[in-house]
Amino acid sequence: MISVSLIVSCVIFLLIAVRQWLPRSVRIWHIMAAGAVVLLLLSEISPKAAFEAIDWNVIAYLIGVFAIGSALYDTGISHAIGARISGANHPELSFLIFILAVALCSAVLTNDAAAVIGTPIALMLARALNWSPIALLIALCAAVTVGSMVSPVGNPQNILIATAGHFDNPVGTFALWLSVPTLASLAFVFFWMRRGVHNGPSDGDVVDGDLPLPHSDPRTWPAYLATGLLVVLIGADSFLDSTAPAFSVPFGIASLIAAAPIFLFSNRRVQTFREIDWPTLAFFVAMFIVTGSLLQSGSLQALLGSLQSRLSEPPVTAMISFWASQLFSNVPVVDIYLKLLHQSDIPNLMMLAGISTLAGNLFIISAASNVIVVQQAEKFGQSPFTFWQFTFAVLPITVVSTGLTYGWITWMNAG
Repeated sequence: MISVSLIVSCVIFLLIAVRQWLPRSVRIWHIMAAGAVVLLLLSEISPKAAFEAIDWNVIAYLIGVFAIGSALYDTGISHAIGARISGANHPELSFLIFILAVALCSAVLTNDAAAVIGTPIALMLARALNWSPIALLIALCAAVTVGSMVSPVGNPQNILIATAGHFDNPVGTFALWLSVPTLASLAFVFFWMRRGVHNGPSDGDVVDGDLPLPHSDPRTWPAYLATGLLVVLIGADSFLDSTAPAFSVPFGIASLIAAAPIFLFSNRRVQTFREIDWPTLAFFVAMFIVTGSLLQSGSLQALLGSLQSRLSEPPVTAMISFWASQLFSNVPVVDIYLKLLHQSDIPNLMMLAGISTLAGNLFIISAASNVIVVQQAEKFGQSPFTFWQFTFAVLPITVVSTGLTYGWITWMNAG
């Protein structure tokens, strides 16, 4: 069934794909917001339904993460890490350390936080080592996505899955099923992307200028305390949700609580609030409205057809979660999938976690972290990669990592 919501969604995808040919002032969030407004004006979704379609938990989580990322930047930690990595004895080693560092950050702090923290570091390394900033930003996206797969708190969709699965040991379960393909995929990211990174910038691929220096704030401890709280609270929430649900706190609230020291004790609390990436938040609010309209229209259900009764089969889960993530981004896809799923067995949930996460390595809008990197790069004055630059660069990574993960989970399930 073709609906207005489906047509608008396809137009949004098309416009983002050709954005490099649109005026430079047109941002990704402008396109998504315009699509949401069109659907509201055409009464494809009511204001009340649009409000309810927005996952405010995710929005609250992103607000906290953006605040922490901005405060961390002002401590000078991005410059310090960039200088330390660029000071390694060999460029290959510097690149390897960068890949492993952002992947670890993604697994511990979630991929969105790693995208916020890693973007200025990537741009610093590009200038310090004369690397291609676009290739390095794409490598950042790939490493952040792959690294997040192995952890129940590595990305928002994994948190949703860990919550729905009620695992006795979420960390152990994700590690058992997904650590091998994660490590193998990270190795491929390193070997595939190193040539493009080390070739240096081309004429249209230069670093537009030095990153702004961090603002002097004698109080750096609120940013570090907030980071520690985020790790503890998100990790604790994952365990409490399966062991003591009455005491669990939504990860959005946990993120805001973690950011509280910055707004209570930092000398730059007002500036930090202003520096939150509001355009990216607008993108996600609009994206949830568009997805909600699409779900309400029944187009998704019609497209699924007889597959609706087979959503608990890992091969079906892999196929649907991969391709649906290309059009609607993996977080809302997983949220919708879990609502349509009637039974939650571990192999199928691990397939959903792994494939929906790796699907983010095909198109810019397939993962929230990709959009964040684009928006953060523009915030720092760097022209980011285009839609097709990203896709052509990561297509082999997507094929290899998805194949490895599908094969490993299938083998584990058979054994």
